[in-house]
Amino acid sequence: MALTRRTIDPRHMMVMQQSNERELSLAVVAGLDKARAILESTRPATWVFTGDTVVQGAGQTGAGRTFPEHFGDHLRNKLRRLLDVVVNTGVPNSRAENFLKTLEWRVTRFQPEAVFLMLGSADAAAGPAGRTRFRELLNEILDALAPSKTALILQTPSTPRPDHWSDANDLPAYVEIVREVAAARNVAGIDHWSLFEDRLAQADSEPDWWSAGGQLPNVRGHVELARQIVEALSR
Repeated sequence: MALTRRTIDPRHMMVMQQSNERELSLAVVAGLDKARAILESTRPATWVFTGDTVVQGAGQTGAGRTFPEHFGDHLRNKLRRLLDVVVNTGVPNSRAENFLKTLEWRVTRFQPEAVFLMLGSADAAAGPAGRTRFRELLNEILDALAPSKTALILQTPSTPRPDHWSDANDLPAYVEIVREVAAARNVAGIDHWSLFEDRLAQADSEPDWWSAGGQLPNVRGHVELARQIVEALSR
């Protein structure tokens, strides 16, 4: 499906709510510029999308497509990058510790030019007691990926449906950890959480973006996630 571009607020390039502007601008440049350079090159590329339940899309989209699949369609049909390969290694309920243990199988063996990583939804179940360990694991993951020189882009999870925000346990705190680690390590990212909040604030009526449980994006929510990625890479 064709994804329409909109102007995206640069605050949401995983630098939102941080204070050091020079550091934050570096965080934006690091991975997003690499990914944009890939798109400008004629050399075919491998794109890996990895992380937890939202990435895998199990039970969320029915027979519809997940956001990595929509991104693949954009590459091939809109950008005519016919030889690019998109790999989805998301695993339902995958936590950062499990991801780190399976990093070689899920990411590095593909020798990707770009990696999109979304974690935090499952980890947040550990509550406040798990925050420090989640931060440590994110940093260990970045250390493990650093030698590959891939274009790494961290993604925050998207928000639950508004009537389920109170059910989100400690997820907002884990989203903030992703933002903070991205800025501290000069890693680019896309703040889907803030983008969903902004779209909700601007909408005349609540978008139908969530599965029946209200926590995960449905097929239309996955289209929105893909659109946000395309917009981030089109600036």
